[in-house]
Amino acid sequence: MNPVIVALLAIHLGASSVTFRFSAPPIAYAAAYVTGPLVECGSGRTVPLRGAARLVIHFRLARTALSFAKQRRLKGVGRFRELAKVCDFESDLGWAIGLDRHRAYTVSRAGRTVTITFR
Repeated sequence: MNPVIVALLAIHLGASSVTFRFSAPPIAYAAAYVTGPLVECGSGRTVPLRGAARLVIHFRLARTALSFAKQRRLKGVGRFRELAKVCDFESDLGWAIGLDRHRAYTVSRAGRTVTITFR
């Protein structure tokens, strides 16, 4: 049996959270702050990102849905300076979140959504 690769359908920015909505629950995800340069997986190109702190979240066995595929960068609001896709290669989907400053965060999953909430 082949594993199911879920598709990212949308990203929603709230006042203190970022929510990723998928076609089905993602199998695995991991988030961490990065201090070095952001690079695009596959190509190795540097990805510029506004913000004093940068958190990257990766979803495994995931890809971008065709309806959302052209979206590579989202304008930030409030504490979120900018979001940029840094990976969509070999079922690894990664997004970087540029923040106003380093903030504590939690990651939670509820059905088809994964939400990062910042304090």
